Amino acid sequence: MLINPKLLMDCVSTPKGVVVEAVKEDEKKDITFKLSLDEKKILGSQGDPLKWGARLIKFLKANSIEEASLVLNGLSAEKVALGAKLASYKFAKYLTSNEAKEVKLHFVGLELEDEVNKAQALSEAVYLARDLGNEPAISVPPLTFAKTVSEKMHGLPVEVQVLEEEELRKEGFGGIIAVGKGSVNPPALLIMKYNGGSGKPVVLVGKGVVFDAGGLNLKVGGGIRGMYMDKSGASDVVGTIFAAAKLKIKKNVIAIAPLVENIPSGNAVRPGDVIKMYSGKTVEVANTDAEGRLILADAIAYGKTYDPEEIVDLATLTGAQVVALGTKVAAVMGNDEHLVSSLIEAGKRTEEPLWQLPLFELYDELVKGDRSDLKNISDTNEAGSIIGGAFLKPFAEGAPWAHIDLAGPAMLNSDWEWMTKGATGFGVRLLIDHLSSQ
Repeated sequence: MLINPKLLMDCVSTPKGVVVEAVKEDEKKDITFKLSLDEKKILGSQGDPLKWGARLIKFLKANSIEEASLVLNGLSAEKVALGAKLASYKFAKYLTSNEAKEVKLHFVGLELEDEVNKAQALSEAVYLARDLGNEPAISVPPLTFAKTVSEKMHGLPVEVQVLEEEELRKEGFGGIIAVGKGSVNPPALLIMKYNGGSGKPVVLVGKGVVFDAGGLNLKVGGGIRGMYMDKSGASDVVGTIFAAAKLKIKKNVIAIAPLVENIPSGNAVRPGDVIKMYSGKTVEVANTDAEGRLILADAIAYGKTYDPEEIVDLATLTGAQVVALGTKVAAVMGNDEHLVSSLIEAGKRTEEPLWQLPLFELYDELVKGDRSDLKNISDTNEAGSIIGGAFLKPFAEGAPWAHIDLAGPAMLNSDWEWMTKGATGFGVRLLIDHLSSQ
């Protein structure tokens, strides 16, 4: 059981506990909360409802208030509930004592029930993505990750399939096999299918490196410690299909997560090795620490066999993305402008912002191989995040495709508003919004 502090939410017609009222003040004023002298009422200046909910729950906990009723006066109940719920998250599974107290939030107005219920389902999906992302690698090697996900999907209309090492080798998943063979924990390909509508499926692909030591190009410095979160892309597509099923999204969705552990050993793939990918293309492994694109390329090429409406991949792919955009904004690029634009708009609505990077043909030359079709890095240090996308582009050829590099916002070193330290589940709400708006 994954333990989180309890935040119970419901809708009522009559307030209970402390009353919290959202009041309109100067639009430029920051969101603040003030407790009345008799401690029976809180006034909160209106503002962004996600931030409002996140700051409210922190205010209540700081003042040891365990029950409150919200009078929102037009603020979005769904977003307030989401902000409060997401800001309440804590990965406490391995704490031997967890003294977090239960908090009850009552939304005044029975007509708000659908909004609050949607927020509950979305937050449950983000919690799932965060839980999987925060799990230490020792607890979720590839096959255990897949088994855990299968158990989480129990009772939902989601079909789960797992391809194990022998079948991956037989079917020619050369990228997944190459990256995973250095570990005693064999690789796997997790496939989840949700049929909620008609027409071609949307394929989601998530990078699932349960731990990334860099392979023989071993990572150095303190950054290696957090590499158990290099499975955040996989965790996010799991959370997304979970939410799609919970919310009964009227789309067919297939989520694919290539799962590996990138560890150096005598059996590990070497720099300079040439491998044959699932698509038939050959790749020189110029750097074993650029492993995510190798497993994504296999999964994207496999995703095309479903004749999809579109393919969207999510990955903690490059440190260059963090340098370019920081930890609150992800990079997006692709071969279909309509798809990229749709994702950017979904990011605006959900406050999971994306910034488009170009994929000009001139970048293709930088990943062209000398003794293979492609190489997994360029010979220069320029345009690092774009080079990752340029490498993936030929594997998506023939299908509308977008690549989201979320290395920054997928994992934070400290809490920020509704995003909590560690794996954030960034992308789950964005993708659900994108799927729902089509």
